[in-house]
Amino acid sequence: MQARLDWILRGLGLRELMPLFEREGIDDTLLAALTEDELRSIGVEKLGDRKRLMQAFAKMGASGFAAKSSLQAPAAPPAASPPTVSAPAPAPVRNTAYSQQPLMATLARPYLSSLRVPMVPIGRGKTLFSIHEVRVRDYMEYAAETGAVLPGADYAQSPDHPVVNVHWDDARLFSEWLTAREVWLGLIPESMIYRLPTDEEWSAAVGLSYESGTSPRGRSGVVEGFPWGGEFPPTATSGNYHMKFGCGFRETSPVGSFAPNRLGIYDLGGNVWEWCMDLYEKGSPDRVLRGASCFNDDPLYLMSSFRDHFPADRARNNLGIRLVLAPAAEGNLWSKA
Repeated sequence: MQARLDWILRGLGLRELMPLFEREGIDDTLLAALTEDELRSIGVEKLGDRKRLMQAFAKMGASGFAAKSSLQAPAAPPAASPPTVSAPAPAPVRNTAYSQQPLMATLARPYLSSLRVPMVPIGRGKTLFSIHEVRVRDYMEYAAETGAVLPGADYAQSPDHPVVNVHWDDARLFSEWLTAREVWLGLIPESMIYRLPTDEEWSAAVGLSYESGTSPRGRSGVVEGFPWGGEFPPTATSGNYHMKFGCGFRETSPVGSFAPNRLGIYDLGGNVWEWCMDLYEKGSPDRVLRGASCFNDDPLYLMSSFRDHFPADRARNNLGIRLVLAPAAEGNLWSKA
């Protein structure tokens, strides 16, 4: 049985090494006893790869992942209902253009998460911002490991489309899972967490350097301009907005289908609305949504500074999530939400 080995290799972006372990008949029961010399002998050539594997294997007999999360340890994933889409195994990324240390990430060398999503700095502290929305394939990986339900849509989606119909609390659980997974794998320090962006972090990512107003509601629609520039309407290549603008998609598009902004971030306008951490205003039960969707054509909704809002316990088919990776010392906002 190699369920845990497969989990570790996928999480470290080393899935291409699986044939080496299969050739030698190495299964989960043997991993904790492997030495670095034995890893070298079966063909794990890079010292860094051997070190990360040894670190992960050493945790298999400890509390590790399970102690830091309410999720189950990464043994054989629990049975789940068949997903509505079928995703191929994501190709491993082995590229020195990416930083293996999140605190060292730059625009030129983003941090690459275990979901193979680049994360870039946005100029607000040490927060790293995902360059695209959480995809169906990412949520499928989460669902396979935890038994969570994969939400569907009432239109066709591929594994590279943004996942939709997720509640705000679904985003919290997904973020906690990814945090625990990457801490367990030694990819991020325990001092960092995944979460939704704050309203102000989202503004920084879209290019709004200053906004007046003491609440998301007070800041909504104040600064003129759109993610693509100052003129309305958008062109057909500006993003996945309403089909009346000629972008070529009737519903959502695969993430990254249009050009990124100057920070290398995609789809901050159109495709799907994105949950943020913040309450819309003090005393409101609603959470902030940013970015508009492929179904919107009203210029007010498409403004970079516009905030929509929605009850945290509800979901809809034009609403998804995007994550940031941030120091928990800056405030574990999940615990304060």
